[in-house]
Amino acid sequence: MAITNKISSLYTLNKTKKVLKKVSRLYRQKQKTLNPANQEWIQSLLSTLQTAILQKNPEIAERTAKQLEEASFHLMPKSTWDKLRDFVGAIGFALLVAIAIRQMWFEFYSIPTGSMRPTLKEGDYLVVSKTDYGINTPLRSGHFYFDPSLVKRGSIVVFSGENMDMPDDSTMHFYIIPGKKQYIKRLIGKPGDTLYFYGGQIYGIDARGSRLDELREPSYFKNIEHIPFIRFEGKVEASNRNEQGLFSTATFYQMNEPVAKLNLSAIGSIFSEMIPPQNGAPLRHYSDLWGFKNYAMSRLLTQAQANEIHPGSTAGLEPGILYLEINHHPSLQNARLIRDEMGRMRPGLGTSVSLLPLTAEHLEEVLKHMTTARFEVKEGRVYRYGSGYHGEEMRPELPGVPDGTYEIQDGVASEVLWGGVTKTLPETHPLLARNAEQIQTLYNLGFEWSNYFKPNVYSPLPSRYAYFSNGDLYLMGGPILKKGDPFLTLFLKREYEKQSVSTSIKPYFPFDDAGPPVTVDGKIDLEFIKKFGLTIPEGMYLVMGDNHAMSADSRQFGFVPEANLRGGASFLFWPSGSRWGKLPQMAVPFLTLPNLIVWSLAIAISILSYFYIQRKYFKPFKF
Repeated sequence: MAITNKISSLYTLNKTKKVLKKVSRLYRQKQKTLNPANQEWIQSLLSTLQTAILQKNPEIAERTAKQLEEASFHLMPKSTWDKLRDFVGAIGFALLVAIAIRQMWFEFYSIPTGSMRPTLKEGDYLVVSKTDYGINTPLRSGHFYFDPSLVKRGSIVVFSGENMDMPDDSTMHFYIIPGKKQYIKRLIGKPGDTLYFYGGQIYGIDARGSRLDELREPSYFKNIEHIPFIRFEGKVEASNRNEQGLFSTATFYQMNEPVAKLNLSAIGSIFSEMIPPQNGAPLRHYSDLWGFKNYAMSRLLTQAQANEIHPGSTAGLEPGILYLEINHHPSLQNARLIRDEMGRMRPGLGTSVSLLPLTAEHLEEVLKHMTTARFEVKEGRVYRYGSGYHGEEMRPELPGVPDGTYEIQDGVASEVLWGGVTKTLPETHPLLARNAEQIQTLYNLGFEWSNYFKPNVYSPLPSRYAYFSNGDLYLMGGPILKKGDPFLTLFLKREYEKQSVSTSIKPYFPFDDAGPPVTVDGKIDLEFIKKFGLTIPEGMYLVMGDNHAMSADSRQFGFVPEANLRGGASFLFWPSGSRWGKLPQMAVPFLTLPNLIVWSLAIAISILSYFYIQRKYFKPFKF
């Protein structure tokens, strides 16, 4: 018969046990459809097989198992409905188990973008613990239990985008259940914290006024730059469009909160106002916002580009191979009418612009600290990894660089191989060519990798930031010009001269080192931070990506509600290498109430399941 041709000639006792379980389940479902004689025959075979298995008689067990399989094939065939029911039941049970585990216990997580570089890179695989802070409610924000004291500043957290101002945040769990995407960032501020940015670091106090040294002292914070904005203007809402197509009102949002407003009058003048925060009085200047004045947006220009964008600007400057354009002190007082990247004609912030000539030695320092996004080279042209091809005319050129996937971190260039494994390239590789044109390309386009950011009068500024720390001028996290450098000394002299001839109507603020927010005796200046710092609202958390230049984080979508915190990243298991293992962050204790509850439930369910299976399938059946 057909069925016997499919049966192996040798059945082990384990295989006959499976036959016993399978046919006994099928018999319970189909028993009523059999006549009494067939019922008695099936029961007899089941009883004989069970006795043979218990007595460990393989010959009788094998012969009886084959007879049972043949009988079930002819007498108890599965209908389409039976197969569908079994399939749906199995899938449903698997889904319930998977949802419970992934939403409430742990989950494997893949990193899609470079927003957490260099800590986490594109394609990394992590283990995320969902019990670090509480016990989550499945498939939606909220918790059955939550302990705020378990949330540590500096932890790498996973949170959902539910009820947050995020574009394209919808997803499908297991391809069938609607939900919200999850995101991974580093947690910086807790409810009631007040934070101030200086020198790439964060100075802060908690709700009780105690200083937050954990924001600067751990190694993982010292090795990461923190920038208080993505763009000077942040998110802009333009309204009140007139017949000429002009928007007369522009409202500026930082941390997704309104901070300032510009209004265009009927006669063409622009008047401004700072919007007071929820917990205090408005600041006088836009650049006073939690340390904006300490940071600049920058790019490298040739002398011809500098004179085209800022006519006559290099006259009287020291000769340089390239010129560092420093845009700083965003201002309401110097507001002007602009056409933004969305094509809207509206009032825009003014900025102060300074030029700093760079020598070959300075450019060597720039290359030494060069950091870029991961990118792909094809036939000498570049596009950012994961962004897809966006037209040859918008793709920058890197002459002489072989096709492949690359990244540069702190001056070290690597080729990215299969699975995200990287291979360090020699300093002589064409990617690290020490010519001004290539250094300019890497600096100006190295994050966006689009000719849209190629310097001209109308192009936007790239995600490159400059700041002072202890008198040194930093780019890309490294001191490019040290305190006392003759070029830096002359630069500061010119800055103060510009300030001295400016007016109160159109003031000029020099880009210099304002110093950290500490008193003369080295203590945190509490009053200064309270006045100029960013205060985190109750029930909210501030999160930021380690890669400030490529991270859509709280600076864009605002504070994260407590209910959205889902867990913490705990372990990097791919790729192997120096980053493999526990992640650089504040240690999370294991013996916490959420962990004890979930692990105890998991162990209890496992034990009960074991005994249930033993009882159901390995104890003698009654037929």
